[in-house]
Amino acid sequence: MVQDSFRQRIPVEGQKGQLMPYKHGRPVIDLSLPFRLATALTIFSIAPIAVCINHMQFFTRYKNRFKVYGIRRGISVSNHTTFLDPVKIGILIFPRFIYQTLLESTVEFPFLGTFTRLLGGVPVPRGKTGFRKIMEICGHSFKYQRFIHFYPEGECFLYNQKIRPFKTGAFRLAAELDIPVVPLVTVFSDGPFRPWSFLGRSIPFETLVALDPEYPSCYVKRGENGELSVDSIRDFAEAVRQKMQAEIDRRGGSSAFFRGQMERIKGLND
Repeated sequence: MVQDSFRQRIPVEGQKGQLMPYKHGRPVIDLSLPFRLATALTIFSIAPIAVCINHMQFFTRYKNRFKVYGIRRGISVSNHTTFLDPVKIGILIFPRFIYQTLLESTVEFPFLGTFTRLLGGVPVPRGKTGFRKIMEICGHSFKYQRFIHFYPEGECFLYNQKIRPFKTGAFRLAAELDIPVVPLVTVFSDGPFRPWSFLGRSIPFETLVALDPEYPSCYVKRGENGELSVDSIRDFAEAVRQKMQAEIDRRGGSSAFFRGQMERIKGLND
């Protein structure tokens, strides 16, 4: 039924070849050839600039990148700690591309919305049908990109090293599609001098660590009617969160720079 729904909708998207702003109710990922070509051109043009900006600010290092190489399709999740998180997540698997979820209101914004979609942005539709709409197209979208990324905390907490409770949508999607969840963890360090001192930094150094994939079959259970157990999905999400927190603690993640929840921009992502 999901596949039938997709087949009915994808020709319309493909025929239009739209680079127009996303509107509520449209397919969340444009798989038409013109859009995919425009995406490749945009990413390859922007990537060198983004890499330089991100490195100049955070001197970002990457650990265990090889752990994502053998995965054909999967859900990746990470703690959300800076405005530039999508940049470093994208760099992790570059030159391959990755879909990244964000608020639907951001993608609806004129010009910027289309630009974020060209960079791999996937809107999470508002309302009860949001999950179903992502579910409908994910199986087909994995033909073109291997990962779809979620920030399961739901908000950006600047330079935070205490991961907040996870929303379960990403884990439910992984269970429905029977694909692994790959945890990615941002760990902050102070640098050689005390933060905020004369020689110290006002923003941290960061390390992005790829952890071993976690498979839904190890956690998720189904009831007698075949429906996924809500409690087991919640346990799955919590197990991944704890694993990520343990990696931060093991590496001595610094909370010296924590600034609280990042404010939303009025009219853009509020």
